[in-house]
Amino acid sequence: MPILGISSATKVVSIGLIDDGRILLETTVAGVQSERIMFYVKEAGIEPEQLEGVAVAVGPGSYSGLRGSVTAAKTLAQALKIPLTSVNTLEAIAYNLSEITGTMAVVLDARADEYNFALFSAKGGELQRLTEDLAMKRDQIVAKLKEVTGTIHLVGNSRGFREQGLVGNNILYADEIHSIPYGINVARLGLKQIKAGRLEDPLKLAPHYSHRPNIREYPH
Repeated sequence: MPILGISSATKVVSIGLIDDGRILLETTVAGVQSERIMFYVKEAGIEPEQLEGVAVAVGPGSYSGLRGSVTAAKTLAQALKIPLTSVNTLEAIAYNLSEITGTMAVVLDARADEYNFALFSAKGGELQRLTEDLAMKRDQIVAKLKEVTGTIHLVGNSRGFREQGLVGNNILYADEIHSIPYGINVARLGLKQIKAGRLEDPLKLAPHYSHRPNIREYPH
């Protein structure tokens, strides 16, 4: 069951293609135009008509990045008449550490001095969400983490927490390579959702922003 995953919620534009448990494609690309994505899909040995679903990281994340990838996913779903599903960005980042057993805290830059934040637990390769997505200031996140017992794996945009030593000794900082919501994880999570029937309407799907886009109107 070939499933395509697309993510441009951060500065890294990533696509992944799986066929059930087999990885067919995992790469970063310069943009999320449908034609460019299909070029890589064909290079992986899959024709567009063989795709059986497309999954997209729908937010939170970059305003322009999310808009581009969601548009591309909707276009492909409609053109190829295949199922479309959406994947939470923080969950896709957490999935980088899904093979551990324990608690993970995902932080992603939001706006000004705020972060997008969520807690997950992992066991046997499966994630369980412990909180909803929250938009929080750094000191609020530190206070929240102090409520959690045991080891916490902090993943995402965690450099500020590490540099300022704001968190206790029970925090393990994940390598920076794990801070990206990779397209391959979007595809893996999307496959589960498609099999469970959790699909999106291509005409209605929109990015999920933690803040309203900062767009100013100027007088003519």
